[in-house]
Amino acid sequence: MSLKKNAVAVISSGNGGQSLAAYYALHGFAVRLYVREAERVAMFPSRDFSLSGVEEGIGRLDLISCRMEEVLRDAALVMVTTPAQYHAVIARTAAPFLQDGQTVVLNPGRTFGVLEFDAALRRSGCDAQIRLAEADTFLFTCRCSRIGRPVIYRIKDELKIAALHPEDTPAVVGQLRELFPCVQPAQSILETGLSNMGILFHPVPALMNLVRIEAGEDFLYYHEGISPLVASVLERLDQERVAVARALGVPVLPVLDWLHSKYGSRGGSLYEALQQTEAYAAVLGPKDIHTRYLYEDVPTGCVPLLALGRLLGLRMPVTQSVVQWASTVCGTDFYAIGRNEKRLDLSSLLPNPSPAPQICAAGAD
Repeated sequence: MSLKKNAVAVISSGNGGQSLAAYYALHGFAVRLYVREAERVAMFPSRDFSLSGVEEGIGRLDLISCRMEEVLRDAALVMVTTPAQYHAVIARTAAPFLQDGQTVVLNPGRTFGVLEFDAALRRSGCDAQIRLAEADTFLFTCRCSRIGRPVIYRIKDELKIAALHPEDTPAVVGQLRELFPCVQPAQSILETGLSNMGILFHPVPALMNLVRIEAGEDFLYYHEGISPLVASVLERLDQERVAVARALGVPVLPVLDWLHSKYGSRGGSLYEALQQTEAYAAVLGPKDIHTRYLYEDVPTGCVPLLALGRLLGLRMPVTQSVVQWASTVCGTDFYAIGRNEKRLDLSSLLPNPSPAPQICAAGAD
């Protein structure tokens, strides 16, 4: 059944949420947008969203609401685009209203988002038979500096999707391909989770540009914030990510190959490839050290990578240093609050699951 005969619910009113809602609406879909706070609903001057960038036009949303029940009612597809640290919150809020047969996609899941989302649903007493899946990255490179006026710089050339239950993956991919032919099935949530490039591109450049960010300086995040030195650290971090994937037999692309597959970027080094990535050319750095590049990507990306590597007996010095550094800067033990081996059943993802060893939190090493 065509999604155009059913509602698409978009959960989040940030850059990604507004961009995705506008894009679906522009293409004739019935779209409902969930906004967490009532006062934020009032910030939208209209349900007409002016989209620019890769496509231009007005997409009219059916509904903007802070009532989850209204947004989810009879929606065939639910796209969750909130920062990943809010996945459990959204799951608890949505739990009473989800219905059998609905598809819920975490776009992106960051690393093992469906595990956290599913656990929160079950703890909240949700017994709806849904298809729950996650993407390896967000569909767009986009920004929304003015409410209701999102800009999409680029649609990814490829987006990998994996369902919590692998038998659901083909159906989810089919739904998303109705509008996005770039969507491809992933082998498992290990592939989508370990293909999370937010682990690379967000925390380290933010940490290595703290003075700029604290000063509120305008700088191009990827083209100026990632110098050859910063890029070399990212390459070492990527080696640890790929080592974890290889130990699990998971087919993930090294970062240079990933940039080529998503954006067509080429280069002999990560620095050269990023300089040639046009989709990143206009992306500015954050203006506040309390950025999602730390508060989202460390606990939901770096922490599960570190925990999984430790369970495999791998040395993870760069990943560990990123978690510790971010925890020190933010005054928050990101390992303790993140997707670690105590909060998620990560041992079940190993080839031969065994009881998880007792591991000290990063802040205590």
